[in-house]
Amino acid sequence: MKHFLPWCGGLATFLLLTTVCLWDYFPPIAGPQPFSVTFPSPLPVGTSEPLIVTGQSGAADYFFVHYVDARTVTFANDSWGHGGPTSHPVAVTPGQPHIFEIQLPALAAIPASADPPSDHLRVTFDGTPVLDAQVTFFSRRPLHAFFARNPLGGTSCGPEFTGQLHRADGRPLLGNTRAYFTRTERFRGWLWFGRWQLLASLLLGAAVTWTLRRLSVAPSPPLPLSPSRLLASLRAHRPFFLTAALCSIAFTAMLTSGTFRLIYPETFGNFYDFQALSLLQGRLDVPEEALQEEAFVYAGKIYGYFGVTPALLRLPFVIFGLAFGELSRAAMLLYYAATLVGAYLLLLDACRLLRPDRPRPAAWQSVLFTAHVGLGSTVFFLGSRAYIYHEAILCGIMFALFSCWCSLRHLARPAGRWWLGALALGTLSVHARPPTGLFALTVLGCVAASQLFRLSLSPSPRLSLSPSPFRPLAIGALSVFGVLSFNALSYAKFRTIDGCPLRLNVQYTEDRLAKIDGQQFHAANLPYGLSSYLLHPNVEITRHFPWLYIGPAVQRRAFPQAKIDFPDRALALPFGMTGLFVLATVACAAAAAKPSSARTPILVLWTATVPCSLAMFAAIATSERYTGDFCPFLFCAAAFGLAAPRWLPLTTAALAAATLWACVLTCAVTIHYQGAMVWGVPADVTQSYQQLRQRVDNFFHLRPTLAP
Repeated sequence: MKHFLPWCGGLATFLLLTTVCLWDYFPPIAGPQPFSVTFPSPLPVGTSEPLIVTGQSGAADYFFVHYVDARTVTFANDSWGHGGPTSHPVAVTPGQPHIFEIQLPALAAIPASADPPSDHLRVTFDGTPVLDAQVTFFSRRPLHAFFARNPLGGTSCGPEFTGQLHRADGRPLLGNTRAYFTRTERFRGWLWFGRWQLLASLLLGAAVTWTLRRLSVAPSPPLPLSPSRLLASLRAHRPFFLTAALCSIAFTAMLTSGTFRLIYPETFGNFYDFQALSLLQGRLDVPEEALQEEAFVYAGKIYGYFGVTPALLRLPFVIFGLAFGELSRAAMLLYYAATLVGAYLLLLDACRLLRPDRPRPAAWQSVLFTAHVGLGSTVFFLGSRAYIYHEAILCGIMFALFSCWCSLRHLARPAGRWWLGALALGTLSVHARPPTGLFALTVLGCVAASQLFRLSLSPSPRLSLSPSPFRPLAIGALSVFGVLSFNALSYAKFRTIDGCPLRLNVQYTEDRLAKIDGQQFHAANLPYGLSSYLLHPNVEITRHFPWLYIGPAVQRRAFPQAKIDFPDRALALPFGMTGLFVLATVACAAAAAKPSSARTPILVLWTATVPCSLAMFAAIATSERYTGDFCPFLFCAAAFGLAAPRWLPLTTAALAAATLWACVLTCAVTIHYQGAMVWGVPADVTQSYQQLRQRVDNFFHLRPTLAP
């Protein structure tokens, strides 16, 4: 019985998952499908009626019949916003059944399908081919295929087919996908098209079996902490948990525009879902609807320049068909909360390293640091809009922070395996947001270089826990390979190591490319980028709500040699993240100037930020969201700056004032950006913001004005 129970647990897990998967599973309708159609008698000449409609309003595909005269029809396919082909006139007999066979791409395009749909529409009528064309189509939800009905509106056809539509076995079709499949067909379809679900269920069942077997044969280990000691340990970090909870609530309110609805189909928020689906299908290209104006077209296929890390995290949801295209908000909240945890872990380690006698930060340090990271940095600004630009940056920041945490732990304990975590997390950061990953892996490389330098100074093994120079050399080489892995992925997509080949982007014309020489980075842009991100005091204070704004971008005429393609508004780091910037620079410099254990990690962080900063300064675009690429360095260095010095009442008050300023400024800028500047925000959100501005200004007896 002891050995039988683990197998029962694994089998029960498998059966439970299988039941859940099959409960409401409807497979794609792939390949040629035979139908019997009887046209109304007489034909309603001059009208069009639906045969098969798929998708949703704004992203629908229509296959319909148009009645030309009393005995002639045409068949047509129309993809919303794209049009489609029409057959030649076909003779029919009203009131008599005809057989037509159709392979409709939209019928096969559902999430969680293991096979990519064909883009060819093929129709035969009474054995004669009448349509064979390549078509554009939208993906659909499993139940969003409608037969003999059009519940989606549009101008292509009427609301209902007035004839009769049957499957080849005689079953009438009127309604959605439920009317199409029998239970047996659903099960057979799941065994093939849902094979990823089947495999995942088997693996999870096997994992449960293995875990139960291990627990049944191994002696019960003593708990490292009793419940009382665990609660006492958590209470010691209560300032962080309370501050992080308040920050997360504020971020969620901003991210969801006050609705707190985390599962929501954001505009331009489904790319990573489609990318995950493509990975399951063994390819890298995505449908046109996934990228719209950000599409890169190579060899007739559409790709994104975004990395794959957020798509990898979506794989379980895509496999089980959960919330496809609706996860951006939930994912960003997860990244945000993890970022707060990662920043706090860095602060804890900095305190343990620099103040062994006081290894835990003071309550005020935990509160100010967490509040500044959560409410007074670009991390909070990214909550203004849940779309792939912001999600990529936030994901990259989160993984970069944990990578740096592992790297700095490896610096303190060279004989351990923390470098493996740093390498893996840094590579994930590269494939979410290359600048943040570049910083994280450069930190790991600098840690390896510092260890190699220590070994070169003295051959005595007692001065280092690393047994030989080969390990730091290997770690440094792997760090380089981690960065280059993004270029390797780009080569797999575009046949070039350029991570963002602008010549392939649908927005870049020859004239636009000529202005920037077709390149993303120019040394001539360094002064412009330096001014935008470090020097330009781009804060405007007005009498109108929310009182603080980002001013216009740095004027290009002041830098005639610069080749800037997209000069967007950005807050310079000393003004937008004041407290963090002071901690990362002035406080760190003061700590590094004195011989102490802080010198090496601070020099590592400062050195590691050089490549990332140069890339950002030389880029052809500036934007407030791009200041997020500096956040991993600021958070890491600020943790050491906060832990190193002995804080006096005056300097503590100054830091609190800088933190308050950054939080107020960031919140004001984020609210205005969401309500009046960024595209894709629902109309009711922008309208509510304008009404709020008007009410606040009226309260202070101010006339309405145009926002900066």
